Amino acid sequence: MCQFSRQLLLQLILYFAFGHIYGQQVSERIVGGSAVTQKKYPYYVRLHYRGEFKCGGSLVRNNAVLTAAHCVKGGSVKALRVHADTINLGDTGVVRTIKNALVSKTYNAATLNYDVAVLILSSAIPSASLSVIPLEKSAVAAGTSCLVIGHGYTKENGVVSRQLREIQVPVVSRAVCQRKYRGTGAITQYMMCASDPGKKDSCSGDSGGPMICNGKQAGIVSWGMGCGRVKYPGVYTDVSKVYSFIEKALKKYP
Repeated sequence: MCQFSRQLLLQLILYFAFGHIYGQQVSERIVGGSAVTQKKYPYYVRLHYRGEFKCGGSLVRNNAVLTAAHCVKGGSVKALRVHADTINLGDTGVVRTIKNALVSKTYNAATLNYDVAVLILSSAIPSASLSVIPLEKSAVAAGTSCLVIGHGYTKENGVVSRQLREIQVPVVSRAVCQRKYRGTGAITQYMMCASDPGKKDSCSGDSGGPMICNGKQAGIVSWGMGCGRVKYPGVYTDVSKVYSFIEKALKKYP
């Protein structure tokens, strides 16, 4: 079999094996959480595409946002807006356009491997309106309780929450997560998993938002099989594994 034929066959296998999962979750990803009633998380931002809420994100610098690559690929960056200093979808908050959207060449849209993007804003957000979240450079131990925030669905096949919500979920070891997703999705070294099976999980609309462990951002909401299902944990980009890319992107555009 020629090299081209082998590559085509591999792409078809990946599509039919994973397409039903990723096709449902991309740009749609809090179940069992509670509403945030005050501006507790000033580093949280929203991404809107052509005026509609699309994803979450986090301020890692006063002019830079960390989010998921699938939140920005496949559309015009010029149509994206970042909304900061707001916890309700009805509030505009502080709005910025995006000057540069940086996605690694390692990112794979089919498997959502290396699902990370750094957005450089058109101008800095005033310090009175923000708080920058520190990033985790080391792997987080399984069982660690972490915080996830977002406007995602409060149940599978639901609608986005107009009020920002929060949940606490424990980290699931990569080995356990790989077993859970065996035959349905690939859990790579750049991913980490977390959920309270059948009770708490990230869901549609949470994509790109932060998972905070011990006061640092350890994950980026990426994908999963449904929401809050007993068998399948939520899958996050492991910030410690993509930290070098984030650091280089921030240095390139100070």
